[in-house]
Amino acid sequence: MLLMSVSFGVSFDIHQRLGVSFFHLSPAQITHSISRIDTILTLLTAVVAAAMLTETAATTFTVGVVLMRSRRAEIVIRRQSGVLRSKLVGEFVIEILRPAIVGGVIGELAGIGMAVLLSHITVLPVRFTLVSLFAAFPATVILAVLAALIPAWTAAGKSPNLLRREG
Repeated sequence: MLLMSVSFGVSFDIHQRLGVSFFHLSPAQITHSISRIDTILTLLTAVVAAAMLTETAATTFTVGVVLMRSRRAEIVIRRQSGVLRSKLVGEFVIEILRPAIVGGVIGELAGIGMAVLLSHITVLPVRFTLVSLFAAFPATVILAVLAALIPAWTAAGKSPNLLRREG
C-alpha cells in the first residue's frame, strides 16, 4: 500500500509539474517523457510488490508446513476418528485466516501511517487511491490462505499410518 501510494503520488506530481510548458520541449516530448516515467514507476511498483507477495507466500507456506508437522498426532487421531480431509483443511485454513486478516489490517494501518509520515518529512509526494488503499490487503490475505492450503491439504490427506511413522 505504501509503495503504491508513493508511486501514484510521484506520478501525479510529475504530471502536474511537467504539464506546465515552461520547458523548451514540445508538448509531444513532454507527453513522451511523462509516459516513460509513468511506465518506470508502474514497473518498479509491480516488481517490488511481486517480490513482497512472493516473500509473504514463502513465509506463510513455511509456517503452514511447520504447523502441520507439529500437529501430526492430532491429525492422526482425528483422521482415525473419521474426520474428513476437507473438514480438517477447512479448520486449518480458518486458523491461518485469522492472523492473516489481523496482520493485513495492521499492515494497512502501518502503511497509511508511514505514507503520511513520509509525505511530511520527505519530498516524496503521496497520493492515496482506491487501488493503493484496497488492493494490497485482499491480495495478501488470499495469498496467505493459498500458501497455507498446500501444506494443510497435504498433511490432512496422508494416511494415519504414514503420519504416525513420520512423527
